[in-house]
Amino acid sequence: MQTVAATPQKPLSTGKSLSVSQTLHAACERHPALAPLIDHFSALYTARANCIESLAQKLAEDPHCPAPAIHPERLEQGVPVLSDTDIEWAAAYYPEVEATLFEYLEAIGTLEKAVLQFKTAVAESKISIIQLLRAAVDSNESVFNKNGKTAEIEPAILLFITQQVLSCILGAYVTVHAKPLSEIFWREAYCPVCGSFPDMSILQRPDADQSEFLAGGGGKKMMHCSCCSHQWHFRRGTCPACSNDEAGAIHYFHIEEQSGERVEYCTKCNTYLNNIDLRNSTATPDFTVAPLTLIHLDMKAAQKKLKPLVHTLWNTF
Repeated sequence: MQTVAATPQKPLSTGKSLSVSQTLHAACERHPALAPLIDHFSALYTARANCIESLAQKLAEDPHCPAPAIHPERLEQGVPVLSDTDIEWAAAYYPEVEATLFEYLEAIGTLEKAVLQFKTAVAESKISIIQLLRAAVDSNESVFNKNGKTAEIEPAILLFITQQVLSCILGAYVTVHAKPLSEIFWREAYCPVCGSFPDMSILQRPDADQSEFLAGGGGKKMMHCSCCSHQWHFRRGTCPACSNDEAGAIHYFHIEEQSGERVEYCTKCNTYLNNIDLRNSTATPDFTVAPLTLIHLDMKAAQKKLKPLVHTLWNTF
């Protein structure tokens, strides 16, 4: 199998980088009918972005936060970086995530009771935040089944809340260690940092040194991690769910005139992933909230009976 190098990009035109609020505002202007739905989740994702920025400043000065342990032979075996890394340091940042994020999680009606139970269980040491964070990285369902009973929270909801905490901490970690993480070689569809699947893909603008002939249809495909927001190269034309890479395996569709936003889906397993195409755009959205702005694509995919690669609060209809 071919190895794909996740090396830093030199875009032909980076375009204007939009902030979180600008990205959400632009989406509401493009899709006014969806503005109330986007607004419903915007406070949560804005708080999450602010939390990541704050934590990144602290992590950069934290001597207990280890640098990424990058072992090429382990990466070649498909083992994400954090699978071999102690993450006990991450628990120290839980209080700030709780203080910053949880009021917005509670505002989502179906989660209010569970979030309150989560906070109480952690405060009373009924569940261990270190154990939960480790289990989330390792995809250890048994830990969530056991702790769900202890905290009287559905395991799936317990996992979701833990992932929200983890995404803030690891989002900051990826920000601080962006350079070494961007230089690793990786060929899998799941994240080389934390092992999570992507919540969208991105077609980049052509590189500055790319030939005019190739630039016409070029654009490297990047995956955006649903947890830590790391980006890595992935093969165009290959399904991230089942690895189907036969000719014509991946089909596409978009809505109305929004050709820069599309659904990519596999004809074999019916799994889809939303995509943002930057090749003809002049602005770059904030990718931490960009998946939220593609709700209209999730709705269309659901109508076509397609399955999302990653489940979110808004794509399970």
